[in-house]
Amino acid sequence: MLTSDQIEQYELYGFLIIDDAVALNLVEPLRQASNRLVTKTREGTWPHKRDAGDGDIWGVGHLLHPDVCETVFAEYIASSMVIDVVADLLSVSGAPEDTPLQLELVNMLVNPATTDHQIGWHRDLVSVEQSSQDELTALLGARHGIQWNAALYEDACLQIVPGSHRRASTQTERATVQHRPMEALQDQLVVRLDPGQGVYYNANLLHRGVYPRATVRRTLHACMGTMEGSESREDLYRWLSWMTDASFGETLPERLRPLHVNFMQMARKKIAAEDSD
Repeated sequence: MLTSDQIEQYELYGFLIIDDAVALNLVEPLRQASNRLVTKTREGTWPHKRDAGDGDIWGVGHLLHPDVCETVFAEYIASSMVIDVVADLLSVSGAPEDTPLQLELVNMLVNPATTDHQIGWHRDLVSVEQSSQDELTALLGARHGIQWNAALYEDACLQIVPGSHRRASTQTERATVQHRPMEALQDQLVVRLDPGQGVYYNANLLHRGVYPRATVRRTLHACMGTMEGSESREDLYRWLSWMTDASFGETLPERLRPLHVNFMQMARKKIAAEDSD
């Protein structure tokens, strides 16, 4: 599905913008479902949220949970715009039933209602507080999967430092992340998305989020990886403990069911390892 140039760009710069990340026929149903879920979350009837302070929110979690009652989110995740892109970026091939990919987090990023919000510079899975050599070793050894933002409305909230997933942080970057995380970094880029566009990016890019209250944001934020790649994410199955119910798989589109089986196998392996300690 992706060209060799696109894959090379992702490897080199750590991100790739996809124009048709959301199928045209799904944009409006996803908007409607997202708006309903944001309303529930703001009203307090959906508890899985990211808190922006004073009762406000900047995110909504667990979009595939059966209690959300919005099947269009699973329909989107099951689409070739998601699974085929992830498979290409992770160099995964084979029949859908034989895929090593596993189902993971599916969340949503939203605008706060009352107060502007922002998140400081960080890498998701590698700490800049370790030595430069240890940071670089961790970065070069990381193959955790893919995460992405798919915009349902115009979105210019994500800021990244392209290529920073391939090198240790500079002294200036390290000081900024640790002491001035909201300040600008040299070579930073604002990722601008039109409705239906998505950005697939390496979670270990230096990146941050800016959430202005005045701009409507409904951006699907998800990750997907291989069973092997999840070894470094110790808490993944705990965050998604509700997905360990085997009956959950029966609610999913056919193409997602093998990915749920893989998640279940990973979770059982983690639980067995903990029980043996």
